[in-house]
Amino acid sequence: MSGDVDFDALFKEQYSRLVAFGAVLSGSREIASELAQETMLRAHRHWHEVGGFDRPEAWLRRVMTNLLIDHHRSSTAEGAALERIARGRVVQVEASDDWVALIAPLPMRQRVIVTMFYGEDRSIGEISEMLKISRGTVKSALSRARQRLHEALQSEVGHGQR
Repeated sequence: MSGDVDFDALFKEQYSRLVAFGAVLSGSREIASELAQETMLRAHRHWHEVGGFDRPEAWLRRVMTNLLIDHHRSSTAEGAALERIARGRVVQVEASDDWVALIAPLPMRQRVIVTMFYGEDRSIGEISEMLKISRGTVKSALSRARQRLHEALQSEVGHGQR
């Protein structure tokens, strides 16, 4: 997308993507839908600015990410997420309960980054730009997330062989 895009066109193109992104990270399509609506409402309120951006979808993704982080901090979803991870593991990244469960113990920033990298096939540069963080921060978060996921999967495999 390029600057001066129409809000309706942006909404039609991005709303379902925001919901899918949010559902993977929050574990709830309902929460994701509410946060995607809030994201689009904020875009509409600030359309005089957002509409002129070269990549308004990056702004949407950043707002959605911030709302997801805020939701995570204020909710008690952590306990439920940890229970879900005990049910299974995933080897392919997709918007599934297994993927949600696998990434649930990761800090929210790492969840966002691994989902954008693996689930949405975004480059480190794109993630850096969209989240307004350095490439080094993205790489570091990916590395830490991979290590934590590797340890969790190894632990699960070890428990299954006993």
